[in-house]
Amino acid sequence: MYSFEFQIPTKIIFGEGEVKKVGAEAARYGKKAMLVTYDEKFVKSVGFYEKVKKSCDEAGVELIDFFGVKSNPTAEHAAIGIELARKEKPDVLIALGGGSAMDTAKYIGIAVPYNGDPWDFPLGKAKIEKTLPVITVVTIPATSSELNGTAVITNETLGRKDGFANPIMRPVVAVLDPELTYTIPLRQTAYSAADIISHLLEHYLGNRLEFSPYQDHFCEGGIRSMMECMNRILEDPQNKDARAVMMWQAAYAWNGFYDCGMGLPNSNIHILGHSLSNFYDTPHGAAMSVTILATMRYYLETEPFRVAKFARGVFDVKDDDDKVAAAAGIAALEAWFKKIGTPTTLSEAGITDPDAIKKMAPDALETARSWGEDEVYGYSVELLTHMFELCL
Repeated sequence: MYSFEFQIPTKIIFGEGEVKKVGAEAARYGKKAMLVTYDEKFVKSVGFYEKVKKSCDEAGVELIDFFGVKSNPTAEHAAIGIELARKEKPDVLIALGGGSAMDTAKYIGIAVPYNGDPWDFPLGKAKIEKTLPVITVVTIPATSSELNGTAVITNETLGRKDGFANPIMRPVVAVLDPELTYTIPLRQTAYSAADIISHLLEHYLGNRLEFSPYQDHFCEGGIRSMMECMNRILEDPQNKDARAVMMWQAAYAWNGFYDCGMGLPNSNIHILGHSLSNFYDTPHGAAMSVTILATMRYYLETEPFRVAKFARGVFDVKDDDDKVAAAAGIAALEAWFKKIGTPTTLSEAGITDPDAIKKMAPDALETARSWGEDEVYGYSVELLTHMFELCL
């Protein structure tokens, strides 16, 4: 194992009905909070807004509303929130939603005290040194953004989707109330499951350790639990136990805990997936189910033992031949993605542009460079073109 430092300063409040505590938690930081969330009509129609508003009112916290976050959040929309926050001077930000709302709040949080262009942070031109405190209230469990110090934002002007990370961005409180997930449509739930699996798989497939049984079994067990949860949810979309387990699993899939000591992974699943969302606004989880399979097919060609381990640990494949076992594991996962309703190819994700791969390969290379993985893992436009072709 590689050396590491790990700390989760985030206070976790878990349980049905626990959203009622968000106001009291916000009051610890002051008397004014800014709510960062989705379309106003939607969050009010499903009752999310009223729950947070009531809790803040009871705690004596004034709530400033910032609506309109999209599934692939943008720097342009966040800029409006940054201006609002600088004007209203909230003591704390409350992100109500999934990864897009949480990442937007994190971006606003670090931008408000910074005098330059906030896009300096994704570009690595400025160091993240301070932030407004962020409280997350999860309604779509998928990204682990409620517990991690990472955010992903699209800059539509520049045509780039970039991630950036710093422990300073870890939320101060995460409210995990499974009741808020009962109304998530099945398709969105399936996308979330694919996203959770992508976070577990990235280090599992992409690390270079010779011996990592603890991390391996954590990943394999996490994926199996996701499948069990989704199988229950397909039968009963409001299955309370499955929704609760899925919410807790999501929080720990990519908060930095399970991959401690594994080093810099080959992040090919997300390197490819970000370009799908950047050019075609593909929902992140839908992009992940496509690029997970493409990544596995690539490893089938180059290092089949990696996928064979997955096949044996997750699907109980018994074949001793790594290539045969790996192929069986890929087929089993593809069949399961189809069962829950997530895309498995570019065309199933609605990407039929004949020039799609030509557009996406250079963009993906830029992502690999920004993450410091281009030279480590030998990325090139030619290699990424081939990997995108495996998405077909």
